[in-house]
Amino acid sequence: MKKYFNKPLALVTAIALFFGSCSKSSVDPVTPPASSITAATLTASLTAGSWVLSSFTQKTEDKTSKFSDIVFIFSADGTVTATKSGVETKGKWQYTPAVTYYGSSSKSAVALNMGVATPLDLLTKTWNFISVSSTTLKIDSPELAEDEHVQFSKK
Repeated sequence: MKKYFNKPLALVTAIALFFGSCSKSSVDPVTPPASSITAATLTASLTAGSWVLSSFTQKTEDKTSKFSDIVFIFSADGTVTATKSGVETKGKWQYTPAVTYYGSSSKSAVALNMGVATPLDLLTKTWNFISVSSTTLKIDSPELAEDEHVQFSKK
């Protein structure tokens, strides 16, 4: 009985085994991933000008209209002022960096405390960052069951 050895098949198998067995580079547990948002970039973006809430969705319900005409001003000291028709509501914001712990990474987040007045109370919680730029801030609730998504836009 002749033995057949298929060199191309052996080469493909060897390459697949090599790349399949290579582990991806691990992230140092003390250093957040490079793509995470830093306190400095967040503070620089948030404190430059005023913001409006341009989108708030919860599951399939659009709640954006509840925030119409509210202007948000974030300060570097961690305060935020929401103003509507000359009435100011003071709140707090705090950045939380991403953390890698036992191989699992959290997202960087912002904790907002806008008090208990409607509708600002809907913002009072910790939100995961989706993206931050000089003109938009996208955040999502970490609670999957809530399915809440918020976007602030520069006024």
